[in-house]
Amino acid sequence: MKNPKVENKAGAVAVSTKKNSQLAAIMKRYMKNKLAVFGLILFLLLVVLAVGADLFADYEADAITQNMQNRLQPPSAEHLFGTDQYGRDVFARVLFGGRISLWVGTATILISLAGGALIGATAGYYGGKIDNVLMRIMDVFLAIPSILLAISIVAALGNGMMNLMIALSVSSVPRFARIVRSSILTVKGQEFIEAARAYGCRNGKIIVYHILPNAIGPIIVQATLSMASTILMISSLSFVGLGLPSAIPEWGSMLSEAKEFMRYEPYLITFPGIAIVLAVMAFNLIGDGLRDALDPKLRN
Repeated sequence: MKNPKVENKAGAVAVSTKKNSQLAAIMKRYMKNKLAVFGLILFLLLVVLAVGADLFADYEADAITQNMQNRLQPPSAEHLFGTDQYGRDVFARVLFGGRISLWVGTATILISLAGGALIGATAGYYGGKIDNVLMRIMDVFLAIPSILLAISIVAALGNGMMNLMIALSVSSVPRFARIVRSSILTVKGQEFIEAARAYGCRNGKIIVYHILPNAIGPIIVQATLSMASTILMISSLSFVGLGLPSAIPEWGSMLSEAKEFMRYEPYLITFPGIAIVLAVMAFNLIGDGLRDALDPKLRN
């Protein structure tokens, strides 16, 4: 007589092995894409510099404190990126600005992903009137350009990191809701979902444990690509004075403060601009690589 525990253990091992082999295949396809690998390396470099910014500069002394005796110093060994009109070290402000941009962007994506996943999963799984009501609401938000919607929310709530995250999250939720809904519609009619339903699983458990994990590919790609646009929106709002306070080092606010010195001290806009370009390029390259690696047409 067969031992049920042995059979269950063998089945669990087989499922784990299959998942590991699928992950290895995805990573292998991703690593073949040289541009995607370059984007990943660039992203890791930005993360290391942002997280370890305290190792390279002092936040209070270099990035915040004004020193008018050192104002508008060109790049040198003492100040790698020069100093701004208040004598603050541009290199330090770029490093700590990267920390803020990555933190706000990541938090925004997580919040909007959670909200979009909840709305999209509910609409896609239940369908009918619930789907129509939720998607029509999302269509209203999609009809408004994301940057315009974010500007309106920040203008109503006021400047600040939390208000900026709320504005960017609200403007990103409809895109994630659409992606999650379309992914769930392609999965919910398959046999294993019917088997889980016949086994007595609740709808919430089916969505969380069976549908979303099998629809995660497009969601990950959208989250990665949205990170690039979110960083651009953070910088854009700060540039027009609707983002973070000017005293806090942030790439967009640095560009805004330096625009009047653009002709005679171009380094003030060059280095923050390069940082924005590199961050956006890194996330776009990673997103393109993940899209190709997770493409079902390439799995075989």
